[in-house]
Amino acid sequence: MKVAKHLFALAALLLALMLPGAAWADSVTYDFTGTLATPFNGNGTVTGQFTIDFSTDAISAFDFTTPYSEVTASNYLPILVSANGFIGLEFLGISPNGSANDMLLVFQTPIPFTAASLFTGPLPGSFAGFVPLELGGGSQVQCTSNFPQGVCSNGQGGSLFESGSAVATVPEPSTLLLLGAGLATLLATLCRNRFCSQ
Repeated sequence: MKVAKHLFALAALLLALMLPGAAWADSVTYDFTGTLATPFNGNGTVTGQFTIDFSTDAISAFDFTTPYSEVTASNYLPILVSANGFIGLEFLGISPNGSANDMLLVFQTPIPFTAASLFTGPLPGSFAGFVPLELGGGSQVQCTSNFPQGVCSNGQGGSLFESGSAVATVPEPSTLLLLGAGLATLLATLCRNRFCSQ
């Protein structure tokens, strides 16, 4: 009887893991890494994390390291734009004079998404109208020298991305299904070899 209770509890856990809705919460955090077409002081890498709250269509948390400065909530304003199958993550520098210290990440993917490559080509006019593009083109990072020290720590510069990708830090639905199948196989083996024979 005790074995049956354990089996029932494990089966309920497996069922919960396999439910498609369990794979996604309202907020999803992504790890990002990208490479700039033009390095700055020998560094062309941008890394970081961002969290999208899909219930409000907003960027709720973010932290990036770029060759020019760190992009955090203390000095950047996040804006999420979604139109015509494109998602734009705009990080607009906060400055007393209102100038733009800007990073733009663009993905062509439905939302929510588990993983997506950065869109590096020219943005279509229907989407580009939604975001200010100081450098023109697609995904970019920029820093202008007229910002207070600490916001743009390495002087003026900017570059388009040549590549980049974002991957969700939560398991994908297929991953959960594989995990559930593996646990079910383990349960069956244990049952056959030990518990169910008692």
